[in-house]
Amino acid sequence: MSVIDGQAFKNILACWAAGITVVSVNADDDWQAITVNSFASVSMVPPLVCLNIANRLDTRKYMAAEGHFAVSILSDKQLDMGKRFAGYFDDRLENRFDGLDCAVTDLGDPILPDVMAWLSCIVEFSRDVGENTMFIGRVVQGGWTDDKLPLLYHNRQWGVFQPTEDK
Repeated sequence: MSVIDGQAFKNILACWAAGITVVSVNADDDWQAITVNSFASVSMVPPLVCLNIANRLDTRKYMAAEGHFAVSILSDKQLDMGKRFAGYFDDRLENRFDGLDCAVTDLGDPILPDVMAWLSCIVEFSRDVGENTMFIGRVVQGGWTDDKLPLLYHNRQWGVFQPTEDK
């Protein structure tokens, strides 16, 4: 599979701005996903990203077994989506994907609807680091929109978004 071009990768990362991301994976039609905030770019050439996932999570186990994953970068209008995949509504949802019209990457991983940007990655490297596993993913596909603001963490509160102007 080819690698995404550098300019497209830069455009996608420009959407991120330390915002909330959801990592997802498809393992035999069993979609798994979790909200992560330890997502970063590692290299532009080749385009690589890094994220850490707790070893106890099913998403991490599937990523290690399947060797690929997708990253959805949430927009400021997706507060409930961030909470959903962080487990806030587990008592009300049998499956976190219920009712969502997700797209699918060429590798088969789900992309959440109406996100700001997304990436499809192949695991290049993984390493256990205590209670987490660090994954380095080679970006092979992605997309973005320019008409949204990122959903950010701020002072441990959900729902803060990137301001449009300085005050």
